[in-house]
Amino acid sequence: MSRQWRSDDSENWTYGFGNGSDGDLTISSNTTETVIDSSCSGTAGSTSLSATNASFAAGQLILIHQTRGTGVGQWELAKISAYTAGTITTDKNLQLTYTDSGASQAQVRVLKQHNNVTINSGVTYTAKAWDGNVGGLIGWFAKGTTTVTGTITAVDKGFRGGSSAINNASGTFQGEGSSGAGAASNRAANGSGGGGTNSAGPSGGGGNGTAGVDGVGGSGPGFGGTTAGNATLTLLSLGGSSGGSSASATAVNGSNGAGIVLIISSVTVITGSINLNGSNGGTTAFANAGGSSGGSCLIKGVTITLGSNLISATSSTGGSQNGWTGGAGGVGRIHLDYSGSYTGTTSPTIDATLDATIIEGGSSSLSSFFLLF
Repeated sequence: MSRQWRSDDSENWTYGFGNGSDGDLTISSNTTETVIDSSCSGTAGSTSLSATNASFAAGQLILIHQTRGTGVGQWELAKISAYTAGTITTDKNLQLTYTDSGASQAQVRVLKQHNNVTINSGVTYTAKAWDGNVGGLIGWFAKGTTTVTGTITAVDKGFRGGSSAINNASGTFQGEGSSGAGAASNRAANGSGGGGTNSAGPSGGGGNGTAGVDGVGGSGPGFGGTTAGNATLTLLSLGGSSGGSSASATAVNGSNGAGIVLIISSVTVITGSINLNGSNGGTTAFANAGGSSGGSCLIKGVTITLGSNLISATSSTGGSQNGWTGGAGGVGRIHLDYSGSYTGTTSPTIDATLDATIIEGGSSSLSSFFLLF
């Protein structure tokens, strides 16, 4: 089990909600998160992670994530004990292997350690887009309270939609998904990515929490992407994209999936919104693309107030006309780990786990939990 601050981890998370060294964060104007990140690779049992970014430094807390390919969705938290050019040294052995080659793409990013985080009303805080190597994830630690009165969004920041082709005979690309970037002239699902076409037809929708839907119509519609991740988000996936679509003289690219939101905060209060919805498929003449999938939202904390359906990772529709319809995208996944209490609802319905290990300092001992409280 990777180090995810769970009671069944073989090594437990010992740094609680961070040390607050990055101070308070207030988002008062529309902002895209600035991220210290890199592609990475490393082997379970080692403390060495190959990664290149001059801004990595000792003391930073990091998220390591296998974004695509072998081991897709697995992740763990770690602390940097040292950084030299091209190599992060972690304070504890990696519990999983991360691969960065070809279809398999892993990344590492710093999760800043704030005291309090505030997203002001009327303001949008946006995830950096996935580019095939890094991105698609927005998140932080907060020792105090995360207050969202504005909007956090990762819409369109996940796996990238497949390319289209005007000439029917050339086919289109599968949507990018959990298996890789996608291939041309292939109707099959690309893991969570929807299939393209091998002639003329609408594309398949992307998948995540539920599978994408097959395209309907034409001579070669694409198939829907598979599910990805899991309900507890110990496997954490970007939303699957849809394939590109083609007709005799028109074409439309597939839709990007939604990304990932990760909030590790002692207290979280949401009165605004967190948007991880899938995007509807485009349409032009006979070319109809599938919709993409909703993304993934994971919140860990002691006391969490969610409001009523303010967090959404909903499905999408495919483009439709002239009897051809792109496949709908699947819903995303929303999970909460908490040690005190939570209230509220989400769309789709949240999966929640009471986990007494989630306390300041990250102790895994139930006796320690009762002594502190």
